[in-house]
Amino acid sequence: MTTAILSLQGLEKAFGALHVTRNVSLDVRPGEVHALIGPNGAGKTTLISQIAGALTPTAGRILFAGEDVTALGVAARARRGLGRV
Repeated sequence: MTTAILSLQGLEKAFGALHVTRNVSLDVRPGEVHALIGPNGAGKTTLISQIAGALTPTAGRILFAGEDVTALGVAARARRGLGRV
C-alpha cells in the first residue's frame, strides 16, 4: 500500500466549550480523491482551515509528505505544497 501524502491523526478543534472537530483521522494517498460533505455548521471549513494552517488544532497531528506540519503556519505549508484554494 502506498504511503499517505496527507495524514490527519486525531485532529480536534475547540472554541472554548464548543468542539467543532473531534478525533478526525484520515489518510489520503497519491491519486486518491476525497470529498468532505455535511450540513452547515458541521465543521467542514474548520477542518480545511486546520489542514491549511489557518487554524491551530486543539489536539492531534497533521502530516504532509511524512513531515509533521501541525505547528507550521499557512506560508510554511504553502512552500511545502500544501494549500487551500
